[in-house]
Amino acid sequence: MERPWLKFYDSHVPKTLPYPPILLPQVLDNAADQFPERVGVFFFGGKVRYRALSGYANQFARSLGEIGLKRGGRLGLLMPNMPQTIISAYGAMKAGVLVFPFDPLLEEEELRRQINESGVETVVVLDLLLRRIDPLFAQTRLKNFIIAGVKDFLPFPRNVFFSLAARGRGIQVKLAQKPNIYPLREFLQKGGADRPILGGDSLRPDDVAVVQYTSGKSGCPKGVLLTHKNLVANILQVSSWFNSLKRGEELFFSILPFHQALGMTLGVNLPIYLGAGSIHQPRFDPIQFLNSVKAQQPTAFPAQPNMIESLVWNPTLAKYKISSIHTCWSIGPSLSQEILEHYEKKTGRRVNEGYGLAEAAPLTHLNPFLGSRRPKSMGIPLPDTDARIVDPGDGETELPAGKTGELLIRGPQVMKGYWNRPGDTERALRGGWLHTGDLAWMDEDGFFYYVDKMKK
Repeated sequence: MERPWLKFYDSHVPKTLPYPPILLPQVLDNAADQFPERVGVFFFGGKVRYRALSGYANQFARSLGEIGLKRGGRLGLLMPNMPQTIISAYGAMKAGVLVFPFDPLLEEEELRRQINESGVETVVVLDLLLRRIDPLFAQTRLKNFIIAGVKDFLPFPRNVFFSLAARGRGIQVKLAQKPNIYPLREFLQKGGADRPILGGDSLRPDDVAVVQYTSGKSGCPKGVLLTHKNLVANILQVSSWFNSLKRGEELFFSILPFHQALGMTLGVNLPIYLGAGSIHQPRFDPIQFLNSVKAQQPTAFPAQPNMIESLVWNPTLAKYKISSIHTCWSIGPSLSQEILEHYEKKTGRRVNEGYGLAEAAPLTHLNPFLGSRRPKSMGIPLPDTDARIVDPGDGETELPAGKTGELLIRGPQVMKGYWNRPGDTERALRGGWLHTGDLAWMDEDGFFYYVDKMKK
């Protein structure tokens, strides 16, 4: 097929990439080997270095085996952005356990449905969320609870101050003394330090690593089966796009929710691959963001459009210098020309807009980092990614440039299928292409433009 977009690749971007047959947790192991003393995560004054992060993930994997959760098992995560989320997810993947990151702020009915549909029996949950979601546990198959606390990795005396503040606000959590409830710090001790990890030795890149639920904007949320190969491929594709990202030198502001594919790839996996530090915060607040930038000088900012807009219209932006951020993503609806111009004038930095969906781990398109970009465009396909526009009526007839139709994608980042939905999988992946359900059009140069969701 023709790929007119290739001539608009920046000179440093290869048209095709090698994809080593590795598992995603090996990315963390590599970072620990190359940058053992570099801080991987900053969290409210706490710091976890790569050597420790990898060690905790190994302990977590072994501890899962101690409670009977081995290869093919399922682990749910009800967690915000914090070090324990990485430790749990990567530890589970090391053991060959499927990771199901749930949105902890979902409506109870939908959260209950997802937990039951997944068949998850063991969950890692933040203690501060227990009061809200505890009532639904009895309506699920959950049997084991690993409880993480904000103070788990805070240094003294911050951990003491946090406990006192929580007690003063009436949000201190007292855990029941039951054999199926494990405080995370105690749970890690079950794994020891030297025993082999059970169940993960014969894993392959094509095995499923994470089941990530879609947003549900076009129907009931579905669990997307993402393999190690999918996730590693998307890291390599994105990192090849940006010659500004240097291994062992970057600091990400990781605010995108980790339970979403975009947050997992740009806020967790990519920084780890680069041996970068990440500033973890559970939610975006413009003033808190600006203060963090001033104090810590992050260099990369994966964002959503509403975050960029809130910064542009914040009157204090002009008082802060955020030029340390040399790489900024905005993935989602296109920003207006006014927003782009205001942001870039005030910061002196460029916003890189793109497109992705959970079914593609998630990124498929980005605007050139250095070269020409098109207003309102979601960009051009990443290396080894093909895209075309077809007649939404038959899903096959290719449409000419300028005509709106359904966006189809194929590439190494495209999912294996949907969890327990063979019919939906067959419809979404027919003909060797991912049928996105999104309406878009392509111009003569191969730049794509999002229009809307298809109506069912």
